[in-house]
Amino acid sequence: MSEWFWKRLSFFVGGAAVFSLFWSILLAANVEIKDLDLWLHLAAGRYIVEHHHIPLEDVFSCALAHKPWSNHEWLFQVIVYFFYRLAGFDGLIGLQAVVVAVTFAFLLMLGYSRKRQFAPLLMLFLVLLICQFRFTLRPEIFSLLFFALYLYILAVHLTSRWGVWILFLVQVLWSNIHGFFILGPFIIAVKVCGEWMKRHVSLPSQWNQAGRLSLKEYAWLREVFFVVLLACLFNPYFIKGAWYPLGVFFSMGGENRIFFEHIQELQSPITWETLFSWRYYPDLKWLILLSFLSFLWNWRRMDIGALMFWIVFLFSALHAVRNITFFAFAAYFVFCVNSQHVPMARVLRLRFAHRNYKHGGAAALKALLIIWMVQFIHQNSLRAYYDFDKESWKSEFGGVSLQNYPHRAVDFLIKNNIRGHFFNDFNSGAYLIGRTFPRIKVFIDGRTEVYGAVFFKRYDKIWNGDKRLFEEAVRDYHLTGAFLNSVQAPAPGELISYLYADKDWVLVYFDYDAAIFLRDIPENKKWIESHRVDLSQWQTKKTELLGLGLNKITPSRYVNRAYALFNMKLYDKAIQETEEGMRIEPYNARLYMLLGKLNIENKDYAKAFENLRKAKLLDAEDIWIRYYLAFSLYHLDEMRGAKEQCRFVLKKRPEHAKALFLSALIAAREQDYDLYQQTLEKAHRLAPQSVEELLRMGDLLSLQREYGRAQAVYAMAIEADPDDTKIKKALEDIGLKMRRAIP
Repeated sequence: MSEWFWKRLSFFVGGAAVFSLFWSILLAANVEIKDLDLWLHLAAGRYIVEHHHIPLEDVFSCALAHKPWSNHEWLFQVIVYFFYRLAGFDGLIGLQAVVVAVTFAFLLMLGYSRKRQFAPLLMLFLVLLICQFRFTLRPEIFSLLFFALYLYILAVHLTSRWGVWILFLVQVLWSNIHGFFILGPFIIAVKVCGEWMKRHVSLPSQWNQAGRLSLKEYAWLREVFFVVLLACLFNPYFIKGAWYPLGVFFSMGGENRIFFEHIQELQSPITWETLFSWRYYPDLKWLILLSFLSFLWNWRRMDIGALMFWIVFLFSALHAVRNITFFAFAAYFVFCVNSQHVPMARVLRLRFAHRNYKHGGAAALKALLIIWMVQFIHQNSLRAYYDFDKESWKSEFGGVSLQNYPHRAVDFLIKNNIRGHFFNDFNSGAYLIGRTFPRIKVFIDGRTEVYGAVFFKRYDKIWNGDKRLFEEAVRDYHLTGAFLNSVQAPAPGELISYLYADKDWVLVYFDYDAAIFLRDIPENKKWIESHRVDLSQWQTKKTELLGLGLNKITPSRYVNRAYALFNMKLYDKAIQETEEGMRIEPYNARLYMLLGKLNIENKDYAKAFENLRKAKLLDAEDIWIRYYLAFSLYHLDEMRGAKEQCRFVLKKRPEHAKALFLSALIAAREQDYDLYQQTLEKAHRLAPQSVEELLRMGDLLSLQREYGRAQAVYAMAIEADPDDTKIKKALEDIGLKMRRAIP
């Protein structure tokens, strides 16, 4: 066949690959509404539209007490509220899909051409694989759009007069939509810096000339930089608003590191342990490798500006999951820059020169890429989960997620018109605001920069069971309710146990997604009388297995209810939920762990080990399974095994307080008191309210006749809970033993 045929075939297969790519993009972008913060944005947008002004102080939280709020995302909030009013959730998903598709269109225009189809499409598909899980309706997707538009204009239309005005307008919009607006001036600053180095620093090979701008273009670029800097001032807070992202950046260290420890999107995606494992972020690692190799292929004509750009965004991506998408765009951009000067034959080392073979080979590669994309489309279109309420499957595309929100619990609050100031968890704050404001004011939500690290630490201690701080919060913020979200993970044991046992709090709602307590005060009397929950009458809901078919389904709602009932010391009810969960999924590690914990409560440590061993075989990486294994082994006098499990936990999480307490207990039992003291001090520093662990430690030391050490431990416990009669009795007994021991 003629060269014309193979050339045309290759081009048309490339066009089909473009179509497949955008089909994949639109599918990924049509994911259901599941972002936690969207609900806060909808509430804020509604407030701005209804009150005709941007609030300068917080109006949503009972804990902030009219604290100043620089709402740098107000325009995004108005936009999403407008689309929601216009077309509901379908309108929001449509907006999400359009923004993502336009973003990728700009990226495609950066590198795609008739002569270069395969490599840009391959790289762009890798970018899609990396970014797809961030395609939720949040200000970040507008930042990605503006980021791509910046790259496109600076690469293709740098000297166009209209390009400057487009960048100015984009920067004004960006400055009022997302805090990442600083990336606009930053992109230009990196390019200016690279141009300065080409002119004033002696660089290797042909680096000084690679991609170098003319004097007119260089001067124009510097003018554009000041224009977009000026655009940053066009926000309701003027200089303060323009400084906001830099203020956040410079405050990332110190006490604010706590946010990086607790918020998943702020954690590092790749650690030294996972660096060489393709199980973790394989697409990101491939993109890093390919974009790095593009610099090696283009070594002689490397653009120093592109290299700096790549390094900066790689560094940011390795420090926080949320930055991965921006690195992916940067990696794609530098790959396109480098590949402009590298013939494909040089990369692939082709040994045949006939043009028919080249065009035919290119068509084959693009066909393989299409097959990969079609496979991606097929697999993603099947993504669904089982809705236990409707006894049917719910697609992950379109509509509102049933997995991410405690929607039934919030329906209960709305239906019964319950009002007040509520303590809540970090993840449910925005959802509560979006659906219940102004009837309910929350304790905390996702605006970390407004609450600050000190408040977040206080919240974290309360969430993990600090009764004294909770009681202080009740007084300080006039809390009338507590909303313990458990839709994705069981509510914390110590807090739910405390509230259920305290006569001042009454349980009015309980299910898999949350437990709601109301304070027993006159304002709540009518709701308490109507909805008080008596868990002694709790009946486990049976699931029709025929409706599930032969599919593997994780019984999360049974797991969450079982753990909550266990923590409220309703062990028989917890066993019923566990058994029903095991009917649905017989090999669930979390349920076997709960059985092990129930055995520990009954002091049947041999049976506990049996169940925890099964849990470990099902999920060897779960640190809590390993901790309870260590605990059961300790009581079975298997000190070697207990220490091994504790070491595993502490290697994964060095500040795991319970594992440290258990390690100290093992050291005391083996009479290694130096190690005991060192480990105990670290554990107590992390969890000073751990009365149960301190009592266990004191009792062991008392049996060993280490009365002085035992007294010191009991003193720690009484400081944590001055009203605990068990601790007071233990201190009296140890004092008596010490007096008797004196000759």
